[in-house]
Amino acid sequence: MCCLILNIFPASASRADYLLTGPSGETIGASSYWIQGSLLYFAEDREPMNVYEVRSVRADDLTEEQVERREQAMQEFRAQVLALLEQEDVIFQAHADQLAEISGGGEPIDELLDPDRRKALKREFRSRDKALEDLKSAWNELRLPEYSLLLMRDIKMLQIVSLEASAEQALNYVKSGDPTNREYAREHLRQAESFQESFLDALPWERSVIRPSS
Repeated sequence: MCCLILNIFPASASRADYLLTGPSGETIGASSYWIQGSLLYFAEDREPMNVYEVRSVRADDLTEEQVERREQAMQEFRAQVLALLEQEDVIFQAHADQLAEISGGGEPIDELLDPDRRKALKREFRSRDKALEDLKSAWNELRLPEYSLLLMRDIKMLQIVSLEASAEQALNYVKSGDPTNREYAREHLRQAESFQESFLDALPWERSVIRPSS
């Protein structure tokens, strides 16, 4: 009878490889899991959960083979993150340079830039908005192999949102010449920069592998 029960309930919390604490404090067992967007998916045929309702996840006596698989998944994830950060560096630096260009020494934009350059900047800021939206989608669609990576991902999403807001206000400034838009663009850029330290603190590996220019 005991063998029959174990065969019927192979994913019970007592024998699961991962133990999740649900929103009401209940324990949920899983052989493996991953996170994409706002959902936590199970390897078992089970409905995904809202990851923000999960209180904690811990491994429960993983085998050596399972540990190796987890480490391999982390290595693949890190490679994906580094590739995204390289894209971000290019976007971030281009935006910072152009924001400095339109700021100048505080002169009105009509005096600082000729009409052709303003048209070019409008195109570039609109293009940047699309690039940032694509980058945000790529981060959101990353398959996180561990619950501990969620904080890092969410900080990066906030950073990109701040950079999007800066690009939007910079475009508004080029179109309107209203210096308030320029100051908003600067402030949002400062916010984006401030998120970087929190992002680096949340990294599950050495900070030295990340260039500080992001």
